[in-house]
Amino acid sequence: MKDTLEPIMNRTMSFLEEDMGIAVISKAIEILSPKKVELKKNTVMIGTGGSIQVILTIGYDDLLLDKLVEAFLEGEKIDDDEKDEIRESVSCEFLNTVVGNAMTNFAGDGVISITPPVLIYEAKSLFKYKDSKIVTATIKTDFGDMTLAAVGPRELFEKELEFKEL
Repeated sequence: MKDTLEPIMNRTMSFLEEDMGIAVISKAIEILSPKKVELKKNTVMIGTGGSIQVILTIGYDDLLLDKLVEAFLEGEKIDDDEKDEIRESVSCEFLNTVVGNAMTNFAGDGVISITPPVLIYEAKSLFKYKDSKIVTATIKTDFGDMTLAAVGPRELFEKELEFKEL
């Protein structure tokens, strides 16, 4: 099995640049393994099951999410009363697309299921538990940052990723 977070980071960067027209400032991404991750206000979560069991999140800075909404709508104007709903929809669809595309890159013969994406409203942080590991990476753009996090079984990450323990 290939790395879990790396294909997601690669697909995220290619989706930003090729499909959304948003340049990635730094392609040298450092993967960290903190005990706790502070979540951005605009954070979406998706889970996978089957041969790879992990919870993935992407958190967006406000300006970056606005730029993604603009790219998804291709310049179409929206009413103010629709803005929050469309921002939620775009943030969820972005993660769903990235994970769906990236998972096919390393699933091999295993079966992977993906839960529907959910915008996290109340949670402020993710914590690692005894037998779990969190890995994070930040992608920088001209419109702000996007933070990716993966939470899963410790052995999944320790065998696959070279990370810095915090």
